[in-house]
Amino acid sequence: MRILVTGAGGFVGRHVLRELADNGHTPLALDCRFGDSLPPGTDTVTEADVTNAADIRAAVKSLAPEACIHLAGIAFVPDGASAPGLLFEVNVMGTLYLLEAVKAETPEAKVLVVSSGHVYGDCNMSRPVTEADPLAPLSRYAISKLAADLMTLNYAHDCSMKAVTVRPYNHIGPGQSPRFVVASFADQLKKIAAGEAEARMMVGNLDAERDFTDVRDVARAYRLLLEQGRDGEAYNVASGRPVAIRAILEMLSKIAGVSPEIVVDPERYRPADNSASLDTSKIEQDTGWQPCISLEQSLQDLYAAV
Repeated sequence: MRILVTGAGGFVGRHVLRELADNGHTPLALDCRFGDSLPPGTDTVTEADVTNAADIRAAVKSLAPEACIHLAGIAFVPDGASAPGLLFEVNVMGTLYLLEAVKAETPEAKVLVVSSGHVYGDCNMSRPVTEADPLAPLSRYAISKLAADLMTLNYAHDCSMKAVTVRPYNHIGPGQSPRFVVASFADQLKKIAAGEAEARMMVGNLDAERDFTDVRDVARAYRLLLEQGRDGEAYNVASGRPVAIRAILEMLSKIAGVSPEIVVDPERYRPADNSASLDTSKIEQDTGWQPCISLEQSLQDLYAAV
């Protein structure tokens, strides 16, 4: 299939392009700007801003994709608090413009819109959360993702569009920005190991637990959902292995071969939360997907790529 990937120049986008090309698809890359060269196999590179409805419609009309993976969006949660207007313009209106463009120009194309596991909010259930459980986003970021999620499912049901949403938790892996906690640790530790920085680590809340999935496993999930996911459905994607941030730091320190002093930075500190554990049986049943890359391998590859 000819598959349009919005946000193709980002961390996840580059892995998705490679996953698609490696599995016989023709990836069409779209982003508002591109930095480094894209993976081999990328057929077309188009610069367009998802917040510009006319540009997105023109791009969809010109490229005529058979499917689309919509990754473009603001993914850093604190940005939602500092720039809520931009957050909703990109995450919500950008999704709307893409759906409208596909509906008008390539109505048979299948669309996968990336939402977030954070749409469930803080849950204290005794079991993993399924896609049918209540949605209770707590942050502006999660609210924007839920709006895009529900809008996509509405277009699938009311406009007979071929569309699915996916609700992933945190991704890690090679190429991630040091703005995110695990990549930040790796970046700091590598500089310490190289003697480029003093042996002091600036950290936030090490007691918080997160579910991290390797970005390459996530990219494979997106491809499989385009190929086999049921239209009008939402799918959870997670590793099912929540881990304390403290344990992540310890593992990375071992990989780097250093034992730095730990300093809590108030600007990085966020209170511990009880993020829901996600039930991934639906995607497993519909596509056969399961995470394959271990946390240890993810951290080694991330560190090596810093």
